[in-house]
Amino acid sequence: MANKVIKATNEELQQVYNNIPKAYDRANRFISFNQDVKWRADLVKTILKFCERPKLVLDVAGGKGELSYTFKKVFKGNAKYEIILSDYAENMLKMALIEDDKVLCSFDALPFREKMFDVVMSSFALHAADNIEDVIREITRVSRKIVGFIAMGKPDSWIKRVYLSIYLRYIMPYIAALAGAKSRDFKYIYYIYERVPTNSFHKKIFEKYIDIKVYEERGLNLFYFVVGFPKG
Repeated sequence: MANKVIKATNEELQQVYNNIPKAYDRANRFISFNQDVKWRADLVKTILKFCERPKLVLDVAGGKGELSYTFKKVFKGNAKYEIILSDYAENMLKMALIEDDKVLCSFDALPFREKMFDVVMSSFALHAADNIEDVIREITRVSRKIVGFIAMGKPDSWIKRVYLSIYLRYIMPYIAALAGAKSRDFKYIYYIYERVPTNSFHKKIFEKYIDIKVYEERGLNLFYFVVGFPKG
């Protein structure tokens, strides 16, 4: 686990920002301290370090396809590849930023055969799971090469937990309102944060199913960043 995150270059980030749709997810921008685009690009770069020529990619709980969109902007390989965007919400898939195939499904019961995808990836979604272990078991089941994801966790430090609790409950909705969003639409994030386990709990589950090559915690340890090979 000595590997480090491969960071996207300024030129690669510019490719994303220059063409970024207006519909790009604002909620994750607020909770990630305006780092969501960069972190997605870093995730793609790190995944590609371990799988340089993927042919079939699954974006799990991908919403409108922000991560898939970023993948297309960052990946410069000449080989042909296909992305499948999956999500539980039909309206999200209808608003997708990409034209690739879309599958309506839950991330804890993926309707795909074992070891089907070269890459299984996800961003800012796994924290919504009722049982994170079920989701990790599923994404590793359908991957034959690499898995990578970013999601919201909870710091092991109680001081950071208290600070982030205050930020997510009171400050972030206010910032969202100043930016023209409806503050009530962001309050659910606080309730998700309150119920998720600590990062150390998550990591034990990850290690059970994943041969972890990269593990980082970002944003005051509010997020975990994981890339590795499925075990078994």
